[in-house]
Amino acid sequence: MDIDRLFIHNLKKWRKTRDVSQKTLAERCGAAHSYIRQIESGRGHPSFIFIGKLAHALNIEPYQLFYDESAAKDGNLFWSDNIESLKTEFFNKMGHEFDTIFKKVMV
Repeated sequence: MDIDRLFIHNLKKWRKTRDVSQKTLAERCGAAHSYIRQIESGRGHPSFIFIGKLAHALNIEPYQLFYDESAAKDGNLFWSDNIESLKTEFFNKMGHEFDTIFKKVMV
């Protein structure tokens, strides 16, 4: 499963597990309901900061939005076999944002 689909799957899973609607999640994150809908449909791509807000609103750790539970059940933890491809994909999609955030923190 690629990182986008994994994130979307986990976001929906945690939102439903917590019995939180898209509208309520949006309110907790200070965002528009339509933005949550876009994220869950794969048309929106949240920033690192917003991923933190989603995790906080769902009372989970941010890494749980990227954890491949099915691979872990098979004894094949996704980070051990796929770390390089996931890292490459992650930084290709969000690396520029990470650099911006890192520079702000270091100033």
